[in-house]
Amino acid sequence: AVVSTQSTGCATCGVLSACQNAESFRTQSYIQILADIAACYEGQVNGTLLCIGCKSVAGLRCLTCNENYCQEHTDFHVRSRATSHHKVLAFKQILNAPLLISTIKREETCPTHTSKLMEFFCFTCRLPICTACALGQHKDCIYEELGMAITALKQKFDNLKPAFNKKQYNLKNSCSSLEASQKNVEGEFEHSKAGLGDTIDKIMRTLRQKEASMNHNIEDHRKEGQGELRVHQSLLEERISNIESGMEFVDTVFEFWSPLEVLSMENDILERLTELAGEGEAQSEEVKPKPFELPPDTEGNVVEAIGGMFNAAVAKEPQVAEEGESVEETKTD
Repeated sequence: AVVSTQSTGCATCGVLSACQNAESFRTQSYIQILADIAACYEGQVNGTLLCIGCKSVAGLRCLTCNENYCQEHTDFHVRSRATSHHKVLAFKQILNAPLLISTIKREETCPTHTSKLMEFFCFTCRLPICTACALGQHKDCIYEELGMAITALKQKFDNLKPAFNKKQYNLKNSCSSLEASQKNVEGEFEHSKAGLGDTIDKIMRTLRQKEASMNHNIEDHRKEGQGELRVHQSLLEERISNIESGMEFVDTVFEFWSPLEVLSMENDILERLTELAGEGEAQSEEVKPKPFELPPDTEGNVVEAIGGMFNAAVAKEPQVAEEGESVEETKTD
């Protein structure tokens, strides 16, 4: 399909659809086919749907040429050398497994020369054409046989795969470096916590409150450092996911889409995949949080502070009260 901002034009007949993109156009076409199959099944049940080759009731549909057959003509159709590769299923079988329709690559006939298959793609007019069109109104255009055109397009995608693989490899290496940095950061902070614990234990038990406060600061710093690393890791994982999704999308396109659909979306697909392949690489070596460091002469300052606290505590100690005096009176004296 040829996509515009407001509607989607059919690559075969050029008629515009209200669909906003090629994928919705493809989905809408499947819905229409299923609706037609449901109507045919109703006609089979009522006995009003006739085989294209006789007056018997039709019960099967060739999904390749979109014709209805009775069992006798179905057997002839699948035995014929020209149509032996066609997919013929019962209406009820299709309705029970509607996704079967999306796996069938249908042969399209020329809207101008209805008896001929569209075997070429005109790159000048961006339309599929038949042999008669190629020799007639498109004789001065640039066109190529569908199989060769799709092979050339697939080769363009294959040429981009090394860039995808390299990008994925580099991004995974960056993720590994970030994981190693996370472990180093964790080790540094754990070492700082252990050193702080040793320092506090050497001073006195009354510093446990101070220890808890400093441990809290270290924990905040660790979370801040790890949070920064997680952000960068998330960005790298997102890029990897985008590349993998792009590669899966390419594989899906060539497996399930018809040549007409693939060729019609060539520019959009190539533009997106080239954009994914050219994204800037993460610089993991620049992402290194600053290690937590204890203030200089922590132990000496703390000891001095403890001494002051001790002296203040001694000065505030109440004197032993003499007989007949209350503690309050002693404090007042």
